[in-house]
Amino acid sequence: MLITTKDNREVYLRRLTTDDLENLLHYLHHLNDETKKRFSPHPFDKESISDFYEHSAIHWGYVAYSATINEIIAYSIIKLGYLEKDNLRMTSYGFPLNNNTDCAFAPSVADTWQGYGIGNQLFHFILADLKNKGIKRVILWGGVQADNDKAVRYYQNNGFRIVGKFVRNGENYDMILEVNLHEKTFKNH
Repeated sequence: MLITTKDNREVYLRRLTTDDLENLLHYLHHLNDETKKRFSPHPFDKESISDFYEHSAIHWGYVAYSATINEIIAYSIIKLGYLEKDNLRMTSYGFPLNNNTDCAFAPSVADTWQGYGIGNQLFHFILADLKNKGIKRVILWGGVQADNDKAVRYYQNNGFRIVGKFVRNGENYDMILEVNLHEKTFKNH
């Protein structure tokens, strides 16, 4: 899918393929230290990424790609189901998770491409794919660091709500998006 950024650059949104691994490694290695610290669903080496996507039935990668510079500029991961530590917390808040209809979400955008609407457009592209797969709820993979105001705002602007707090390397929020509620909210805008 071709989109246009806020500054009129053309970017393609699509599912990650095995042909993208070298480009994905380049993307991950060029994130700044702060972004790397906040995005860590898998190690940043080729073997780990290959192993991660070997089980493509539960891990789905999505990218925003600039053909102009021939680079991945945003990368998001969906995990069908959840991590057990996320499930324990979500259940304690009254949200027992379902491995078939819930998923975990971990997004990232290259540092120089942040603020141009790519993350929002990629998320809506992913959300359409998730609805087609019967996903009912999306949780944040490992939560979001409470001091990451920009990320918290991004999630809230995309329909996520805070359902709990926990401490791991500082205070974090667990957030959830109910897909059907998201559809109704955004249809009324």
